[in-house]
Amino acid sequence: MSTILIIDDEEHILRMLEMNVRNKGYSCLTALSGEEGLALAFEHLPDLILLDVMLPGISGVEVCRQLKEDSKTRRIPVVMLSAKSEGKDKIKGLLGGADDYITKPFSIEELFLRIAASLRQVNILTGNTQPVVFSMGSLTLDTGKFQLHSNGIKIDLTLTEFRILHMLMEKKETIISRKTLIREIIGKEPENSGRTLDVHIRNIRRKFSNAEVQGCRIETVRGSGLKISDFP
Repeated sequence: MSTILIIDDEEHILRMLEMNVRNKGYSCLTALSGEEGLALAFEHLPDLILLDVMLPGISGVEVCRQLKEDSKTRRIPVVMLSAKSEGKDKIKGLLGGADDYITKPFSIEELFLRIAASLRQVNILTGNTQPVVFSMGSLTLDTGKFQLHSNGIKIDLTLTEFRILHMLMEKKETIISRKTLIREIIGKEPENSGRTLDVHIRNIRRKFSNAEVQGCRIETVRGSGLKISDFP
């Protein structure tokens, strides 16, 4: 049974979500603040976290950042919840490392579709498939250890970032359409995804730059999609 941690400071929303999560057959943990949520996450290592953006004390974005910076919790999918619909707030959440984002008010059906998609990402990476190591330029991606290195230096990726890079490296030098990446990795229809894929790609490229990755790069092929390519 998968465990979902819900972090939301509005108790009526927290209890509504808890009831629905339990009715769907999941185990549930709840927290009314970022500090309490972090403590529960590190202690129990839930399978997924529903995280409100607007929290007293530590903000949801900061909670997400701390979760994604810690090796114990980095692989836990984080779905951010927010009453704000502005694009800048969504991007801020995704830049903090969130794997998905849903705007209040939302339907319970939509929420559980997002939860199922995020948990499916974990199952794909932790299933019984044979671990594979991919190498391009200075990069080495190990699907068994869920690790990416450049010249022996570890690059920390979120679950969604890792899956995007995995798909690109698995089909290196091949253009993968945006529609394919959005549907298979993010679990949405392209018309409903906004700039989610772009923000994840921006995060990966930033991490490549910080790690001074050599010999390969992610290219945007206008009108077609994305690919990872070798270069001198």
